[in-house]
Amino acid sequence: MGRNDERLRSAARMMRAKAPIQFRIAVATLFVAALALSTLGLFGCRVAQDAKRQFAMNPALHVILVNSVSLEGQELPRHVDWQDRERIQQTLDQSFPNAGARVWNVYQINFGITDSEGYTDWVESVDRDATALLGLAQMRNDTAYTPSSKASRLMLYVPAVRQTRGGYESDRRTPMAFSRVERLSRQAPLMTLASTWDAESMNGRPLFVSYDTYRTILERAFGQPFPDLIRALARGLDLGIEPIACVAVYVPHLADVDQVASILTAHHDNVAYALGVFQQLSSTWRSGARLAVGFIAVILMATCLSAWLAFRGDLRRSRTDLGILRHFGFSSREVARIYHLRFQRTFLVCAGFTAVYTLVAGALLFRLPAYACVALACVGAGFVGLVSMALARAARKTAAIQLVHLLRFSKEME
Repeated sequence: MGRNDERLRSAARMMRAKAPIQFRIAVATLFVAALALSTLGLFGCRVAQDAKRQFAMNPALHVILVNSVSLEGQELPRHVDWQDRERIQQTLDQSFPNAGARVWNVYQINFGITDSEGYTDWVESVDRDATALLGLAQMRNDTAYTPSSKASRLMLYVPAVRQTRGGYESDRRTPMAFSRVERLSRQAPLMTLASTWDAESMNGRPLFVSYDTYRTILERAFGQPFPDLIRALARGLDLGIEPIACVAVYVPHLADVDQVASILTAHHDNVAYALGVFQQLSSTWRSGARLAVGFIAVILMATCLSAWLAFRGDLRRSRTDLGILRHFGFSSREVARIYHLRFQRTFLVCAGFTAVYTLVAGALLFRLPAYACVALACVGAGFVGLVSMALARAARKTAAIQLVHLLRFSKEME
């Protein structure tokens, strides 16, 4: 048995030594097809990963902002106030309890407060359990949060506001120190959804503080306890400020965002949310993606078909050699085995090279996770294996042709 295998391998080496240029072209085509399949797979996975990170895993898409309420009989909508958060929460709990929506206030002090860096800051805040809107796990009372500051500490000069006949004025400022300054990510939901918070301007910059610090600033500015200020605002007293910037609604499941927004709109709330814009963009993107995928599929099929046809052409041109081997006493099964051994090493090298290329390129160039790289490496090597199995089957069919017909086909090829 071992001597017969050696005899077959020797015959395969002889065929490989006299391989025509067409066989080398077929091998080159196989390498190109395998690398093209691997590269396109890596690129597709990278695009899918980016789309998932920017769309499905984007926390801003789960947030709906309610800025104002349109009342019947009024031409202009009114700004949100202290009662709206509870009203909106009750509306959603009754209309869509399975959504599990949570409602928070986003607070503001809508007059500028100067700081030690020379900026005029628009101080903002959120509820204690709503720090995720700013991309934070928690907010410290001694820390100021801004998307633009480079300072390590900051001093706010809070104006002492007093009411006069002409309105409100201030001629005294109280310093308020922050021992730390942290930068906010521009990918945080509020930074993404509200352009007025996303960058500094000639008029000032956004500055976020904790809810407790926000209360302290208002108390210092108006010289009253925070609960007294809230009761005064609830009675309709004009203090010259609108403390609620907007009401933020967080929807845990992305599929429920549109329905929650529709419910709010039906209750006369004016909403703004990023998912609608993303859906329009994603619709355009999907149309372009379909064309791109179709184009890539055609190229890939053409490349794979070229590799297969190249080896089929080599098999047809090798019929003379197969007929000679049959003439010297080799069985049709042994002839097919000899032809398979002829290209076996080439296919193994191609499969190994494709797998290594996929693993290295996927990890270093495309920055894909390990499981994706391994899966694509298996797909690339599997493609080479399928071509090898298909060619071996074709070789068995060709070798089984009667010797007279095999030699006649060879003469016709010549």
